[in-house]
This record gives sequence, C-alpha cells and structure tokens, in this order.
Amino acid sequence: MAASSLLRSLSRISRRGCVGGAGPSPFHHSRLPYSPFSTAAADAVERRGFAGLGPTAKGEKARVVVLGTGWAGSRLMKDIDTTGYEVVCVSPRNHMVFTPLLASTCVGTLEFRSVAEPLARIQPAVSKSPGSYFLLARCTAVDPDAHTIDCETVTEGEKDTLKPWKFKVAYDKLVFACGAEASTFGIRGVTDHAIFLREVHHAQEIRRKLLLNLMLSDVPGISEEEKRRLLHCVVVGGGPTGVEFSGELSDFIIRDVKQRYSHVKDYIHVTLIEANEILSSFDVRLRQYATNQLTKSGVRLVRGIVKDVQPNKLILDNGEEIPYGLLVWSTGVGPSSFVKSLPFPKSPGGRIGVDEWLRVPSARDVFAIGDCSGFLESTGKDVLPALAQVAERQGKYLAHLLNHVMKAGGGHANCEIDVDLGPAFVYKHLGSMATVGRYKALVDLRQSKAGFVSWFIWRSAYLTRVVSWRNRFYVAINWLTTLLFGRDISRI
Repeated sequence: MAASSLLRSLSRISRRGCVGGAGPSPFHHSRLPYSPFSTAAADAVERRGFAGLGPTAKGEKARVVVLGTGWAGSRLMKDIDTTGYEVVCVSPRNHMVFTPLLASTCVGTLEFRSVAEPLARIQPAVSKSPGSYFLLARCTAVDPDAHTIDCETVTEGEKDTLKPWKFKVAYDKLVFACGAEASTFGIRGVTDHAIFLREVHHAQEIRRKLLLNLMLSDVPGISEEEKRRLLHCVVVGGGPTGVEFSGELSDFIIRDVKQRYSHVKDYIHVTLIEANEILSSFDVRLRQYATNQLTKSGVRLVRGIVKDVQPNKLILDNGEEIPYGLLVWSTGVGPSSFVKSLPFPKSPGGRIGVDEWLRVPSARDVFAIGDCSGFLESTGKDVLPALAQVAERQGKYLAHLLNHVMKAGGGHANCEIDVDLGPAFVYKHLGSMATVGRYKALVDLRQSKAGFVSWFIWRSAYLTRVVSWRNRFYVAINWLTTLLFGRDISRI
C-alpha cells in the first residue's frame, strides 16, 4: 500500500527553470500548494490522469535519476554526493550482479546471493533519504524538453499482484545506464530455445535445467539416443563468458557428476561453438593454452556459424546438426530496443551517442554510461567495448563530474553555467582474465600468464572487486565449501 501511494503521489510536472542559475530561464516552475505525498495530492493526481514524482522545488536538493543497476549505474550511485543530490533509481531489478562470477553459480560453485549486491547496500540513501527512492519499473520514454521520463512498473512473473501502471518522474540530471541485451543476430529460434547468461535468473534456469536433465537421464525407459541428447550441453560463443562457463561445466562433470551420477557419467558432454577464434581479444599464446586446456577437460570445440535453432537441435552453416539438452547463448551484446527507440543521435553500432564528458549533446542534463553508450563519430574516438571495467570506470568518472557540477551551483535542471568540467573521460585497459576450469586461468595484463598462479590471481582479484564485505565473505566461504565437500547438486 505504501509503495502504491508513493507511485501515485505528486504530480504537476511542469516545465521549470534553474534554481540559483544566472539569467532568465526559458522554463517556469511553480510549487504545489500541498505536500506531494499527501492524500490530497494523490487524489489530485488521479483526477489529472497520471502519477509520478514532480520537479524539485527551490531550496530542495537536485534530483539525479539513474536508469539501471548494472556496473555503470551502481558505481555512479555509490560515489554520488547525496548531501547535494537526491537519487532516484529506476530499474527492473533491485540489485547489481557481479557478472564475472555468474558462471560459477550455474554449477553450484557459488550460491546465487553471493553475486547479487542489493542496491540499498551500494547506496543507502535510496532506502533512508526522504527524497531518494528505488522504483521497480522500466523507463518507456523520455521528454528532454520537459525533463521527465515515462515509466511502467515491473510485475512480470508474479501471481496475484497489482497490474502494471504508468507514472512520470521529473529529473534534474538523467543518466542512462540501462545496459545492453544479448545479440541473437536474427537467428531463428534463439530467443525461444536458448538460455542467455546475463542475469541471476538466467543462471538459476541453467542450473535447474542441467540438474533436471541429469536426473531424467537416470530414469528407466529412456533411450540411449535421448539420454545422450539430454546430457549434451552446448555453449555458443567463445568469448570470456562462454569459455568460463564451459570450463566450470567441464570441472563440474569431472569432479561431481562422475561421482554422484555414475550411471550416466559417460553420456554427458560439453560442446563450445565459435565462429572464429575463442578469446579473440587475448594474446595468441593464451588462446592456444585455453584451447588445449578445454580439450583436455573434455570440451569439444567446434568452429562454425549457427543458422537455425530448433527445440532439440541446432543447425550450423555447413549443414551439421547438433542435438542438445541444454543450450547456452553467449555471443556478445547489442543495443536494446529501448535504446534504439530513444530520440538521440546514435554512435556506430546503435548505442546512445555521447561526447568526451559522457553527455548526450542533443539534450540538456542527460548523460549515458556503460554498455548502452558510445562515443559519437564527431569525437574521433572509438566505441569502447562492452566490458565491466569500462562501465565501472565511466560510472566513477560521471559521479565525480556531477558532484563537481553540483558544488559549482549547476545541479538543478537547466542550470548549465560556465563550469570547468575538467579532463574528458579516458579509458585505459587494465587487462583481461578468464578461468578455464581445473584450477587454471588466463591473465592478460602487462605480461601474459596462464596456469595455477593465474587462477590464484584471478580469484584474488575478483574477491577484492566484490562490492561488499558481506558478499566477499559469502564468496570465500562458498569456494572453501566447494573445495572441501564438492558442489551442491540439489535442484531447489
């Protein structure tokens, strides 16, 4: 009821001007004559036909609206100065996913909560500050002139809950950090039959299906052919995610399946399909090491292009048919349909175009960071890769930029004053890491390394990067438990 009242509250969303800015403003701002969270306000909102959060008033903190809780958005919210800003986050999930360790949750090496960081721990203001909120919703449209966004609540997958409703949120600064979506390249059947590996619920689905197939294959009456199909795990995409998942899966088979499912141990196999070289961004010696290591672990490497995906098999460009019981799709990401629909110039590849300071040049007070953004061609810079370290560093940079602007008096809408923004954003690649299973990993830093020492570096580095001490403790305990007792194979 309280959440419903919040989203139904306030709203005379009007065009407004700068608070404390120099010179006349083309926008006029009028304050509501009553509290925005009162019953009277809610009733007035219903009569006008929409709900929402109205514009900030004179003397109030400026409002930063962040769309998304990925690496970029979460880092920005962590570093934003809440003494000068109210933070409103709009996202269909209330947590950040530590994606480098997501593959480990699919086979029980880690538990799911170990890689999910609640937003309230990243930025406590969204649960404590009177003007800061987390709104479980999706942004559906933006009006840059009015400084408002249209949103719709997210209730999908839940029974006997409220029907989705729409509302508006006014902003002083708007940050797009809504990420990207998995690329299917228009291949028929991918969305219907494959599982992506980008969210916790994807990992949960993979784990449940993998364990279901293991148990079904042990039931009397199943044919040899069907048993082999059920226990054939196919991974499409030879990037870090696909390679790491294949390595985790092969390690799971060697260390756990062959001990606890001895009746079917000779039937379960893993195939990794890649159109070109696996781990193409790594040094050639590391790619060869990964190929050798995966082959030793029993992973079959296939070079080819998927042309069609059917319920129980996929077809390659050479006509080969590969039956599968579990299909995981990890072929990179591209701009989402929402990003494509936005009325902003796009960078090469279709992302939201930004300048050197991560601003959207065609709209005042609008910024974009992470996988949904890319440099415009006019900047002369290349579009950065869709990596966690890129997104995190952009979030950190933009938080400091917005803090600087706020302290200079430009935090409110249409308050663009002459502020030296400082140096433009510059990305320096720190290197890449990937595990290939069996206590082996690749580290491509200033010097390329592979093997057990690299695996130790990989684990140590990611353990220190986990956001909270709580989750670091979870991850360390999960690793120790798996080492001593094996993986949990309960299908819950």
